[in-house]
Amino acid sequence: MNKLKIKPLGLLLAFQLIFSNIYSQDLDVDELLERLDRIEKNISDIQKGRFDEVEKSLSSGYISRNESKLGDFETKIRTNFGLVEESNNQIKNIEEKLNLIDKDLQSRIKKLENEIKKLIKLQSSNKESTKKKTFLENIPKNENLANPKIKIGEDKKVMSELSKGKNELNEDQIKKKYENAIKLLWANKYEEAEKQLIQLKSIQPEDLMPNIQYWLGEVYYAKKNFQQAVIEFGEGFQNYPDSIKGPDNLLKLGLSFSNLNKKNEACSAFFELEVKYKNSGKNVLERSQEERKKLNCPKE
Repeated sequence: MNKLKIKPLGLLLAFQLIFSNIYSQDLDVDELLERLDRIEKNISDIQKGRFDEVEKSLSSGYISRNESKLGDFETKIRTNFGLVEESNNQIKNIEEKLNLIDKDLQSRIKKLENEIKKLIKLQSSNKESTKKKTFLENIPKNENLANPKIKIGEDKKVMSELSKGKNELNEDQIKKKYENAIKLLWANKYEEAEKQLIQLKSIQPEDLMPNIQYWLGEVYYAKKNFQQAVIEFGEGFQNYPDSIKGPDNLLKLGLSFSNLNKKNEACSAFFELEVKYKNSGKNVLERSQEERKKLNCPKE
C-alpha cells in the first residue's frame, strides 16, 4: 500500500536522475527506451491499483441493491407520469363538457329573461293604460276661462278683453307678465295671479304654456280650490307630459285628489308618477312615496 502513495514529485525526481545520468554516463538508445517502458508500466500499475482499490471498497451487493432501487423509482415515476397525463385528459374533457353545458344554460336563461321582460312590459303597459284611465277619466272638464280651447259662450265682453290682450302684447311683454304673475303668486295675491295667468293662457305662448298651465294649478291649490286644481294639473299632464313640469303636475294632481278624498284616483296618480317619471327629482319621488304610505295605497 505504501507504493500507492508515490507522489508526482518523486516521479519528477526519478526523471531528473535518469536524464542526468544520460549526460553523466554514456548510455545507448535501447537501454533508454527500455527504462521508459518500465516507467510507463509502473505508472499504469499504480493507476490500476487505485481503481481496483476503489472497486474493492464497493461490494457487488451494494451496487446491485442501489441499481434495483433506481430501477423501481424509474418504473414508479413512469407509472405516475402516465396517471397524471390520464388525469389531465379527463379534466380537460370535463372542462369542455362543462363549457358546453354552461353555454346551453346561459342561452336558455337569456331566452327566459327575454320572455319575462316581454310579459312584464305587456303587463305594465296594461296596468298603466288602466291606471291612466282610472284617474284621468275622473278629471272634470274645464269649462271656464282657464281653458281657451273650450267654447266660452256668449260672453262677448270677456272674449273682447282676451282678444285685445293677445293682440297688444309682444314677446317681451308676455315674459314680463308671466314673471309678474309668479311674483303675485309667491306674494299670496292669488286673485291677481289667477287673472294674469288666465290671460297668458288665452294667448298661448308656446314656450311658456307648460309652466303657465302648472302655475295656474298652483294658484287654485293655494286657494284650496282642489276641484279646479285637479282640472288644471290634469290638463297640464295630458297636454304637456314631456315638459319639465310633467312630474310636478302628476304630484300635485295626486295631492289634489287626496284633498278631495278620492283615494283611488290619488294612488293612481302617484303610481303613474313613479312609473312614468322614475328618473325625476328625488324630492318629487320621495313626496309621492310618502303620500302613498299615508293613503295606504295598494302595492301595484
